[in-house]
Amino acid sequence: MAMNKPPLRFLLIVCSAGWLAACGGGSSEGTGKLTLAVTDSPVDDATSVVVQFSGVAFKHEGQAPEMVQDLSPTPRQLDLLQYQDGRAALLLDGVTLPAGRYEWLRLIVDNIPNVRDSFVVTNTGAECELTVPSGAESGLKLNRGFNLPADGSLALTIDFKLDESLRAPPGQQGSGLDCTQGVQMRPTLRVVDNANVGAISGQVDATLVGTDCVPQVYVFSGLNAIPDDNEDVTAGTDVDPLIVASVHVVSGAAQYQYQAAFVPPGDYTLAFTCTNDDPANDDTLVFSPAQNATVQAHLIATVNFAPPPP
Repeated sequence: MAMNKPPLRFLLIVCSAGWLAACGGGSSEGTGKLTLAVTDSPVDDATSVVVQFSGVAFKHEGQAPEMVQDLSPTPRQLDLLQYQDGRAALLLDGVTLPAGRYEWLRLIVDNIPNVRDSFVVTNTGAECELTVPSGAESGLKLNRGFNLPADGSLALTIDFKLDESLRAPPGQQGSGLDCTQGVQMRPTLRVVDNANVGAISGQVDATLVGTDCVPQVYVFSGLNAIPDDNEDVTAGTDVDPLIVASVHVVSGAAQYQYQAAFVPPGDYTLAFTCTNDDPANDDTLVFSPAQNATVQAHLIATVNFAPPPP
């Protein structure tokens, strides 16, 4: 059963974003301030996933063209794997924009061939060039709109689901990341309003974490969902997990813990697995008995995993 902890405080890591200048012109609706951060979920085959962001573009409803906010004076090069378990890196810090309804935003990514801007370091230590199709032209577009209040502020976080986003180039075979084939990022992204999220955390009994285990907690939308693997969109029609959270050993203790952060309020089903999941395949994962949780804004729900009673 899920229990609620005191108010949630996510650890927000600031990467020298500073105060950025306003972009675009004025608006009859006034202006508001937008803060934008990025976080990510784990990926099994890499120790670093570095993406270089050079700007953020916005499309205000009923206005054209789009507004582009450069990440001046230099692009922001981030290792996304450093921002998990509630950590996030700021791209924009209170930038002033015209208030009102926005149709979408997109992240502009530097991806110049043979330039060390965006790259992946695999578990074998090999460094692969990371290709982001149309990253500099069309960027990583999020079609979900948002409202920026006049004389107010809004803080959004974009979650990179890296386990679903990194792929071998089309036509290449095999699982895992291989520098001889190259690595492409076709991102699966979700965006949340920081003022309306909670979290789920808990402990995993050490007896559940065996050898050669990749311990993770899968979070599915809805109560009593049937846990399943994390599939590529072309592999099947099953519902993918909303979040996959890494399970970490507690320093100096024989216990493990996890945290699924930036979770919108609602009902969820959680299950623990030790099986390595390749989203490009329809894997058969072995899950612990599923548990339900209800998330409230600004609170942490607790779900622990232990062996079933004898």
